[in-house]
Amino acid sequence: MLHDSFLRKHNYLRVSITDKCNLRCRYCMPPGGVDWLDHDEVLRNEEFSGLISLFVSMGVGKIRFTGGEPLIRKGFIDIVEQVRANSPDLELCLTTNGVLLENYLPELHRLGLKNINISLDTLSAGRYADITTVDAYGRVIRAIDRASSYGFFSIKINAVLFEETLDEIDAFLDFAAERNVILRFIERMPFTEDGLGGSFLPANRLVSVLETRGKLERDESIDTNVAMMYRISRGGRVIKLGIIPPMTHKFCHKCNRLRLTSNGRLKTCLYSSDDVDLMGPLRKGVDSSEVIALIRKALMEKKPGHSIDCCNEGGCQAIISHSMSRIGG
Repeated sequence: MLHDSFLRKHNYLRVSITDKCNLRCRYCMPPGGVDWLDHDEVLRNEEFSGLISLFVSMGVGKIRFTGGEPLIRKGFIDIVEQVRANSPDLELCLTTNGVLLENYLPELHRLGLKNINISLDTLSAGRYADITTVDAYGRVIRAIDRASSYGFFSIKINAVLFEETLDEIDAFLDFAAERNVILRFIERMPFTEDGLGGSFLPANRLVSVLETRGKLERDESIDTNVAMMYRISRGGRVIKLGIIPPMTHKFCHKCNRLRLTSNGRLKTCLYSSDDVDLMGPLRKGVDSSEVIALIRKALMEKKPGHSIDCCNEGGCQAIISHSMSRIGG
């Protein structure tokens, strides 16, 4: 099992299989855009599946495929298929912007990839285009509706918190109730210097607004390692929602996550600039025991928590040197 020096157990690996994305969200990418990695700088399909098997042998039981946008990766299904063949009981998850999701649902169902998180920051087509710079809102909604119709997928809608989010709370709650999906609102993290959406919005502002929309109850029994879970009774329906407040309520003490970037770097903390190269040794043909030693060493050097202080509405400085698309969220 993978433990750090603070005895935190790490059993969850987020795998960014590409740094490329088909959206240009202004809070995710810097205003000038990013330089995509060259083909040879990205792990190959078999390298992804091999490294994932290595992490599974060390105690990881949950894999989440991320990007960039993972569904634009050529061979994405091939990677998932190989990982499933190597580890039939592994929990497989996907985070996507939903633009291409509809066409992938039959294969995801076949491969038993049940948990899908879909990024959707607004229920306004116009605001969606403003945030993402792409006119794809209708495609995302169709994908959510189609995924819901399967009765198989567990769907979470991830929305980054902005002032405008508060104006759309009723629409979000109705949307979730109609489709039986879980809402998750996420405090904006300082990954670019773009002031999109105004100043930083703390989670407690959202809670105050939700309390005016129905009977709001905390449900700690279904809390995750990162999300404070609530139920809200509204119009005879009960809606589940989560609030992820990495800036105002740090959850570092119970962090169980590791991140493998598309260029083969291991990150033990999303907010740290430290990482460890696994691709280089892998391509040099080193023994797997040496790669395992690198992973264990990186984990033992993991800090107790991040040091970003962004707990007020005055905004927070962008201190991350890479876009979220490069890191993988």
